[in-house]
Amino acid sequence: MKIKDQVVVITGSSRGFGYAIAESMLEAGAIVIITGRSQEALQHALNGLQPKGRVSGFVLDVRQEEQIYQLVRDVLAKHSHIDIWVNNAGYSNAAGMMLDMNPQEALDMFLVNDLGVLRCTQAVMGHFSARGEGMLVNIYGNGSFLRPASPTGLYGATKAWVTSFTRSLAVELMGSGVKILGFSPGMMTTDMLTSPIVVGERGKEMLKNFGFVLRFLGQPPKAAADKLVNAIARQRKEFVEVKLFKPWTPLLGLLRVGWEDLTKTGKTPKFEFHYQEAYRSPYSLEGYE
Repeated sequence: MKIKDQVVVITGSSRGFGYAIAESMLEAGAIVIITGRSQEALQHALNGLQPKGRVSGFVLDVRQEEQIYQLVRDVLAKHSHIDIWVNNAGYSNAAGMMLDMNPQEALDMFLVNDLGVLRCTQAVMGHFSARGEGMLVNIYGNGSFLRPASPTGLYGATKAWVTSFTRSLAVELMGSGVKILGFSPGMMTTDMLTSPIVVGERGKEMLKNFGFVLRFLGQPPKAAADKLVNAIARQRKEFVEVKLFKPWTPLLGLLRVGWEDLTKTGKTPKFEFHYQEAYRSPYSLEGYE
């Protein structure tokens, strides 16, 4: 698939990995539509992206089905078609023990990370199916390949859902002309990692070596975004999964850190924890434990 002049919609793209994807798409000549929850965040992103190419922005909360369908209508009214849709919107509620997490915050994360993907896919697939072409990109994450995802276990569970959904969808749409890409970018130094919420005392303990892990595994989101654009351009099959984190990635990271320490050329990325007490249900089991 050529990227130049393709109409690309990226959800959750006013910052972080979504913003980096928009940058890479614009550099490749695409017509990019970014989305964010607030007009202020969108405008800030557009100020940085507009010098790079053709880009517009729409307010979108993927929890709101009506907003999703309105976005599709607006983009079709402006450009007549959509070529690539990237389901990027998602976040991690906090780091720590799963049993210490507030269920309401977990529910909100599931509504964004999972039902948001479902609703966006349903909306754009009506257009793709009618055309008999198009590409859907779902962003995987820690947990997508069913390995333990602590200390972000609930986030990992949402990404396991995305992987299962994407694989099942690929089977159901076989022969439709629509291409599907599941893309796992690995650990990136976005604000989800550099400014995380840490829950409970056990959460603090689990993250005691966080700075070192972030240094040897964390990569700039732009590097992953460039690889995503290349993967889209190269895809020939109906369904492909791309995983940037390889078995040798930690070893290469350790070697790089060792060299940086030897040459005094490296440093730990800046990060800041925001601590939160562990959740305790208001409903007591006192006397029944």
